[in-house]
Amino acid sequence: MNKRIINVICILLALITLSQTRALYAPYILFAIFSLYCLMRENRAAGASEAGIDQASDYRRAIAVMSVVAAFFITIANYQIWLHPILPDIRTPMFVRLVKATYVLIIMAGSYCSVRNILTFTAGSSCTFCKTSDKPSADDVRQKSSVLYFLIPFIIISAVYLPVYFLSYYPGLLSLDSIDQIDQLFTGVYSNHQPFYHTLLIGLFIRPILAVSGNMNTAIAFYVTVQILVVAATFAFVVRTMADLDLPRPAMIAATAWYAIMPFHIMFSFTVWKDVYFGAFVTLLILFFIRLNRNIGNRKINIVGFSLCGPVICLIRSNGLFVYVFVFLAVLLLMRKNRKLWIIMGVTIISSLVLKHPVLKASGVVPPDTVESLSIPLQQISRVIADGGNISDEDMAFLDTFMDTGAVADTYNPDISDPVKNMIRDKGFEDALTDNMGTFLAVYVRTFFKNPMTYVVAWVDSTCGYWNSGYNYWVWYWDIEANSHGITPVIISPAVRNAMDQYLWLYYNNPVLQITLATGMFSWIVLILFARCIFTKNTTGIVAIVPILAIILSLVISAPVYAEFRYMYALFCSLPALFALTTAHRDEGVKKAEEES
Repeated sequence: MNKRIINVICILLALITLSQTRALYAPYILFAIFSLYCLMRENRAAGASEAGIDQASDYRRAIAVMSVVAAFFITIANYQIWLHPILPDIRTPMFVRLVKATYVLIIMAGSYCSVRNILTFTAGSSCTFCKTSDKPSADDVRQKSSVLYFLIPFIIISAVYLPVYFLSYYPGLLSLDSIDQIDQLFTGVYSNHQPFYHTLLIGLFIRPILAVSGNMNTAIAFYVTVQILVVAATFAFVVRTMADLDLPRPAMIAATAWYAIMPFHIMFSFTVWKDVYFGAFVTLLILFFIRLNRNIGNRKINIVGFSLCGPVICLIRSNGLFVYVFVFLAVLLLMRKNRKLWIIMGVTIISSLVLKHPVLKASGVVPPDTVESLSIPLQQISRVIADGGNISDEDMAFLDTFMDTGAVADTYNPDISDPVKNMIRDKGFEDALTDNMGTFLAVYVRTFFKNPMTYVVAWVDSTCGYWNSGYNYWVWYWDIEANSHGITPVIISPAVRNAMDQYLWLYYNNPVLQITLATGMFSWIVLILFARCIFTKNTTGIVAIVPILAIILSLVISAPVYAEFRYMYALFCSLPALFALTTAHRDEGVKKAEEES
């Protein structure tokens, strides 16, 4: 049978089987369609040749390995389909095993074919969105240097965010985390559970305005207004950089629309969350890095911008330093001659470590508790207990010293670790866990070898939202939590608020619009862009994508919630820049400079 026909059959069978998925189904359909499109393209070999890729050796082997790994993760993400299949009442153990094996093979085969088709096409395709000329005209240069490429997107984005904010969400959106940070500013008792330096940033804006106006709403509004302008300027800078990369105007218009109309960008712009500034500064770090390596704009300004982004990223989120270290390692490996960046990033890492540990300790800032850093291990052990898994009496007795094992079955929630963590905190058992960390790790490992599949399932349920398709979970905040500071919502225009409520409702309930909220699907897109950068030897692209990959890695290691959109917000902020960098044309001078670095 023709290989292409077998390929199509495998993809369609997998798509039918995945209709039972717990995840959003639309991303699977979308990627299956794209995969079939890639399969039908007859010029894959020619495209690979144009990109300088040897299909006969490392290229095909690498594609195959990546496809197997991706298929494996898609299969385990949908363990509910094959681990607990719907079967008739009359069945034999052999029949059950046969059905499970069949489901696994169908999902694996279809996923493998889909991923392989997409990677082969996107990694080998020579198409770009930019002009083919390596020597732009004087008019092009003049137009690209115009401030309008920044100013117009900035005005458009601000003209959307600011009216919606002032008319219907004034003075801003504040969740429990936000209120906790404001409480710390007034009590003087600080905790690094919510990053201390972000708390200071909030205080830097609201304290002087509160002192002058005496009105807490006004003080919060000042902070939020500045945040909106910073976010709008960051997004406009993305469009400006796209112009410098020689992308056509339709691409820049699409990017501006992405920032102006996507509801998460609108709502996040006036939400008092660390994730907003983190997403903006990760995007700025990527932009300044691109500009440095592509010789765009004033080099000194780019160096200063790149240098300033690092400390903010490291200090404003708990996983920020982790992300920045990975970027540093990528620069060390791929930019061997760029020692100035090495020095800047090395100094940033050392300074951030000092500020996050000795300085905070000396300042009396309470560090995050031990329980918070053990979200996934606690979820895995709790899953074993809840499922009645295999744990020795000795190990169970140890677990009883810091958690109420009898209540775990009723407390455990596979999607979020807070119930189990709060049970340990509320019972006052955290010190027992902290003081016996070595024993806990030993019990954790022993329990894994006795219950490996339970551990895998618990890990999948704790992290799947960041790497598989997408899931129905809340995305943005919409209110102000009860507080003692007099921060109250003011709705000037109920009509605008109602219109926004309806607009937001569409994205939660329309299957097509839900795709734009599918965090796992966008992780797939970033991985595809990363693969293309590897195969086209786009070292600037590889390093620029590393921050997003590091964010995803940090979440699959220690995410407290299985699909928290705001943890992935940096991806949605930077995606147009990464897409532009990955698909933009590079002239021979740029290619040579990247290869030499």
